[in-house]
Amino acid sequence: MVLAVLGLIFASCDDDDHLGDWEKSVEFGGAPREAAVCFTDPATGTVFVSLGLGAKGVEFTDTYYFNDEDEGRLNWKKVTGKYSDFPAEENTGTGSNLGNGRHSAVAFVIDEWAYVGTGYVPAFSFGNTGDQENIRDRKYFNDFYRFNVKTKQWDPEFHSVMTVNNAPVEGRRDAIAFSDGKYGYVGTGYGEDNRVFKDFYRYDPVAKTWEEVPFPGESRYGGTAFVVNNAAYVCLGAKSVGATSNYATDVIKFDFATGVWTKMDNSLTDKPGVKQDKDYDRIPRVYAVSFVSNAGNDGESYGYIATGQGRNSRTVWKYNHKKDQWHQMEDLSSMATALVMGVGFTYKGYGYYTTGGGSADVYTSLNPDTWRFIPDVKETRRNDY
Repeated sequence: MVLAVLGLIFASCDDDDHLGDWEKSVEFGGAPREAAVCFTDPATGTVFVSLGLGAKGVEFTDTYYFNDEDEGRLNWKKVTGKYSDFPAEENTGTGSNLGNGRHSAVAFVIDEWAYVGTGYVPAFSFGNTGDQENIRDRKYFNDFYRFNVKTKQWDPEFHSVMTVNNAPVEGRRDAIAFSDGKYGYVGTGYGEDNRVFKDFYRYDPVAKTWEEVPFPGESRYGGTAFVVNNAAYVCLGAKSVGATSNYATDVIKFDFATGVWTKMDNSLTDKPGVKQDKDYDRIPRVYAVSFVSNAGNDGESYGYIATGQGRNSRTVWKYNHKKDQWHQMEDLSSMATALVMGVGFTYKGYGYYTTGGGSADVYTSLNPDTWRFIPDVKETRRNDY
């Protein structure tokens, strides 16, 4: 009888007893898109989604914001005003009306400014104007613009090209970015000739300068970073363009207080003889979203990853930064579309994801849905909260 009771106890604590549930939230307010950029006002929590690749193969320049300012009701609204559109110059090519948007960009926020940059546009035909064919050049970008999260307007005067020692940094898409509140950090991604990068750069908004910083992690593109307990954690992504299994498996911590990068001990692989990581080989993927939530039972903040392209992309994982351990949560809702190149964000303690598409750089099956994750509840008790 004692053994039977112990068996029940261990069974109830098994890591396969996945917690969490998904709830459909307010549908994104703009046209469906993938590879958009997302950032948050640190003072109010208002979330912004901008740019991205649309259904007709043209990159967007608009921005939408998400909050509950309408009598506590969540809603998406379009940013309007004189400087509401992305202020980049028209893309290069032949002809006219070549657009000035981009997709697969990144963003970081310092004080009231969101710095948005890098990204990509493929060569694209916009048809003819008279006898002139309008053809846009392919471009990997290395420049940044900034958006004021208070006024909800772009700064028409600001333009920063990533330059180190008087040499431009190679343009790239699908990079990773985060901020420690003082500096912005941008790195990895891929560029011309499908070169996958592992370099990282720091932006000083006071000096308005860029400098390269050492990064001990693997090369990758389409990775993600989340910030928990005054540290950023860089993870996921693919190591070669078009690969279906060559994923980055390291987790790299950047401590804001010390400015030190640390490669965490537990990589995303199933190591022989280690019980805790028996399912870790289900985590690696590319084009996932991440978010942070403190809505669990203990009130602590944890990072989560979801969606993406990989063998187990419908699985959802929570990272315990205190123990350097990953725990599998409830899978994506059966009603949710499997997608890549969405955006993840946090609002009032809960994690969300929205937008995305069925496959990378293919502007079909684009998704306008928004989903919220509720930690530490049993999916079978969805009506109890």
